[in-house]
Amino acid sequence: MSNLTAVSQFRLVGQLESFVIKEGDKLKYLRIKVNEREYWLKIPKQLRSEIDPNLSPGTWLEVTGTRETKKKMGFFELKVSTVNLLPTPDISYAVIVSETPNQASGKILVCQKSSCWKRGGEKLCQQLEKQLGEQGLSDRVEIQLTGCLKQCKQGPNLVMLPDKTRYSQVKPYQVTELLDKHFKP
Repeated sequence: MSNLTAVSQFRLVGQLESFVIKEGDKLKYLRIKVNEREYWLKIPKQLRSEIDPNLSPGTWLEVTGTRETKKKMGFFELKVSTVNLLPTPDISYAVIVSETPNQASGKILVCQKSSCWKRGGEKLCQQLEKQLGEQGLSDRVEIQLTGCLKQCKQGPNLVMLPDKTRYSQVKPYQVTELLDKHFKP
């Protein structure tokens, strides 16, 4: 693999969920909801002072920037270039990102350490495989068994990529809902 990172442009229009603030007052991420899916967008230092941290949840925003796909890791990071307030929602807006066809669009990382496995990780994996096949997602979504995800007492644990959403105490009956939330258009 000569190029491990692919860069493309994105444009998202959705509602503000919240900001992720670190070190007391630094805006690090913008959480935005688009078509029932949540995205975490990294805010570069030069833009932090231009964004009003007092924006209320539900505010409509148009965000553009770059999407860096880490091919080896199977996830992407969205970096913000512009943030614009929208006065009224326009349902014709949508997520616009460039994808390489026929490549896996996501991964599900499942902890295979003994604590998670004993708490139902094995049954969870079996249900994931079954549901991916039934929903026709097995060619786009890969299940990857991992080492400890550092939430042993909350097992079984999994992480949905590319958006890095963590789930703990996942039960097999929740698999369909999680796949719909993360991998259905």
